[in-house]
Formats: sequence, structure tokens, C-alpha cells
Amino acid sequence: MKTALIGLLGVLVGAIIVGVAVVIIFKYFERKDNRTRDLEHRAKEIETLNLLNKKINEVLGKRNVLMEDYVRFNAFDDCYITIDDYIYLHSFAAQNNSYLPNYLIEEFFKNISQRKVILSPEETVRMGGYTYKGGRVVMESFSENLLVIINEKKSQLSKLTNKPLHYFDVK
Repeated sequence: MKTALIGLLGVLVGAIIVGVAVVIIFKYFERKDNRTRDLEHRAKEIETLNLLNKKINEVLGKRNVLMEDYVRFNAFDDCYITIDDYIYLHSFAAQNNSYLPNYLIEEFFKNISQRKVILSPEETVRMGGYTYKGGRVVMESFSENLLVIINEKKSQLSKLTNKPLHYFDVK
């Protein structure tokens, strides 16, 4: 009887130890999975901001190619955005709004839409886009703000991983 009681007590202690070990392992895997998802989300934020910044820079670069179409707007800080690019920027911001800073995006579209030059529909179709009086400054400052946010997020991500980030090194 005594050995059966001692054996039963040993089985119970062993079951408690195994139960605690299983709980600890599951918590470890859950924390590891949460950390991995958090790092992936932060990396996706950085990628999305980079894509938006590239598109903004493409739009700014098109000014030289299309200069003769809107040279009559004599200020250097005017900005020409094709209808396709404008729609792309809106749809990109809408599709990726969980990864983009909403306040910054809303302010950008508000500021750029206030600078739109009113043209007749025929002129807009002929030019294939919209011209924004002083829009170049708005787009350049938006691009600079995006770069600042990207660098902050990269430094936060590198602090979280405790390793250098080679994934975002573009050369």
C-alpha cells in the first residue's frame, strides 16, 4: 500500500512537471510567433513607405519629360501629375492604409488638392493630367517626411532584432 501511494505521488508530481513544461513551451512558441508577426508587420510598413516614396519621386521626375506641355505655368515649383499617377497614389494609399501614417497621407492629399489648377476638360484631356500650383514643394516635403519615418522605423526594427538589417540595404 505504501509503495502504491508513493508510486501514485511520483506519477502526480511527474504529471505536474510535464504540465508546467508544456505550458511554458506553448507560451514560448506563442511569444515567438507574436514577435515574428510584429517584425513582419514592421518590415511591411517600411516596404510600403519605400514604395510610396518611389512613386512620389517618379511623379516628381516626370516634370522634366513633360515640361513643354505645361510650360505656360511659369513657376518652377509647379507639379504635373498624370491622371493615372493620381489615381494610383489614391488607390495605393487606400489599399495600404494600415501600413501608412494616416494623418500624413490625409494632409498630403488635402494640401495637394488645394493647389490644383482649374483647367477646362479639353485642356486636362490634352495634357493627360493635372497641374498643381506649388505642388512640387508639397510633394518634396512629403517625400522627406516619408524618408524620416522610414529611417525611424528602420532604427526601431534594428533595436528589436538586435541584429543589423541587410534586407533594406539598397545599393
